[in-house]
Amino acid sequence: MTSAPGPEPSSHLAPAREMIRSAAKWFIAGLGGIGVVLIAGSQLSSIGALPADSSRFYLAVAGVVAGLVAILWAMWRVVDILSGKRWTFDDVVADWKLTKTDSTSAYKKRRNKSQHPVGWYLHDHLSSLGGFASPTEIKKIYDESEPDREGLSDLVGLMDELSDIGATVDLDARFRRLRRQIAVGVLVGAAGIILFAWAANPPKPEQPVPSLLHADLRNANLNGASLRNADLTGADLSGASLRGADLKGATIKDVIWANTICPDGTNSNAGVRTDRAGKQTPQTCEGHLIPG
Repeated sequence: MTSAPGPEPSSHLAPAREMIRSAAKWFIAGLGGIGVVLIAGSQLSSIGALPADSSRFYLAVAGVVAGLVAILWAMWRVVDILSGKRWTFDDVVADWKLTKTDSTSAYKKRRNKSQHPVGWYLHDHLSSLGGFASPTEIKKIYDESEPDREGLSDLVGLMDELSDIGATVDLDARFRRLRRQIAVGVLVGAAGIILFAWAANPPKPEQPVPSLLHADLRNANLNGASLRNADLTGADLSGASLRGADLKGATIKDVIWANTICPDGTNSNAGVRTDRAGKQTPQTCEGHLIPG
């Protein structure tokens, strides 16, 4: 009874295998969605504006390649699950012989259990062997039996049942490994997407801060002007109009205010006071820099 390709025979365990394969199909859909996001994101990025010899360009390309390769690899692993494997009784016997239950190393035992799940399952569920000590014993009796031997059909039925159990246990074990492999593929794919998104979208260069250091702006009409973060140190704004101007973050140290219209419409001399000694407080627009 050797392995041969062909349709999977019907059995009471076939629905369980089909349920596992149906779950695997959702992985295909999810991975395909990640691939679409990666490809669509490349269309919205600024990768075309990057110099071909820049490090960001190479990193962006590496991110795309790593992401797509990881996703394609993960999808290939899912297809391996969906394609299935036809188990025969000879496969069951071989897996039983390769099972090392006497291993003293926990790592080797765990690895052997991962590589030969069917043999381990039968060792842990000896009742599945129908009273026989091992699949090897069953095979020996079958090989030595005459065609008309009494009970041969029951023996063949047991062998088919064990082949069916082998196919189901193997598929379940491969699906469990698939979940870990999918997790690795998704993580690598996500890292590729993040790398691509970072490399293909460089930060825009900061606009230089406008400098009006010691500028002569007397009687200038600056209504509604954008002077955000501007350096107005020592500028002369005598008689200037700043109504509605944006001075957020602007430096106004030593600015000369004289009959200046502030951004909120207040005149800079509105707060001027004369003390008893006849000394006046200086004119200023401080406190009136937010447009009214």
